[in-house]
Amino acid sequence: MIYTISTGMSFRILSRFDNALASLKKTRPAVALMELGVALGIIAFWTAYFSTDMVTIADVRLKEICTAFESAFPVADLFLAAMLSIGGFGLLKKRLYGYVFSLMGGAVLIFLGLLDVSFNLQQGIYLLGSGEAVLNIFINAMCLGFGSFLVLSIWKNRGKLALPQTP
Repeated sequence: MIYTISTGMSFRILSRFDNALASLKKTRPAVALMELGVALGIIAFWTAYFSTDMVTIADVRLKEICTAFESAFPVADLFLAAMLSIGGFGLLKKRLYGYVFSLMGGAVLIFLGLLDVSFNLQQGIYLLGSGEAVLNIFINAMCLGFGSFLVLSIWKNRGKLALPQTP
């Protein structure tokens, strides 16, 4: 399928984008700054993880399982931090790509949050003690809550951002 954009269609696309920006005028900067904050938080978490022993589980077998599970996340979390950063800067600059990358970042947050919750429930991590429980519940709630917020706040404006298609 080939898409062509005429000059008239380009103005309609820009008009729709301007309408979407206007509807998010008050929340756009806050959402962008939250995205950038979460991206920095992810980087700070992995810096702390690799510079200290954050897995403080007494059971040697379970500690080994948790360490192996956590070692699968740095690449995915780096991808997530990149999506959130690009999305956040794009929203601050009022660019269409900011919405696209913000939507992608929100979806990745939800996926990784659900993956983490599933592991924590299966391995009983939430029951290991207050330190492990609080840290994991915070991370899981942030991923699921902020990811859902991000997807829903971008998605509710999808009609205003939809690009017209030509046959």
